[in-house]
Amino acid sequence: MAKRRSPRSIAVIEDRLLRAAVSLGDTLDAISMPELAKAADIAVGTLYRIAPSKAALAELLDMRAWACFETYVFAPFPARLSLQERFSLMWARLGDFAAAEPEISTFLARLPMRSDHAFVKASTIFARDGQATGTFKTLTGAELAALVWGPVSALLRNRACSVESLHHLETAVWDALCRTHNI
Repeated sequence: MAKRRSPRSIAVIEDRLLRAAVSLGDTLDAISMPELAKAADIAVGTLYRIAPSKAALAELLDMRAWACFETYVFAPFPARLSLQERFSLMWARLGDFAAAEPEISTFLARLPMRSDHAFVKASTIFARDGQATGTFKTLTGAELAALVWGPVSALLRNRACSVESLHHLETAVWDALCRTHNI
């Protein structure tokens, strides 16, 4: 007799696990695997087949959450945008992500951003472009990513992310990046 497999795709199951995990609490330590499986509406065996341990589950959830982030933030940019227009578009996309996926964005706000993360790599290119035009101070990609993600993630962690607070932060971060400020 063949093993019974879930009719859902792995991606759908992983997404359900992510959404269930972030809705159940701040850490996986506080959630049992059976509790998570029930919240995700999957069989416990399916959960263990996809993530045989909490460490594997944590890695999977981190990967899926960052993939969700990247879908919003890294959609193609229109050609010929100025540096400030590119910054404003990326900032708007961060706000869109926070508004559309509040639990996932808050989950990500508690995670460290690794130096090999796509956001840091994109920030490196953006910092290079800003320095080449003389617009930005000398910053590494990691520093630029921290200047952007740090304040946004603090708002998310404190559940204080609003359109107004994001607008104020956008202006403050842009000013922090630039060599000179428009007064």
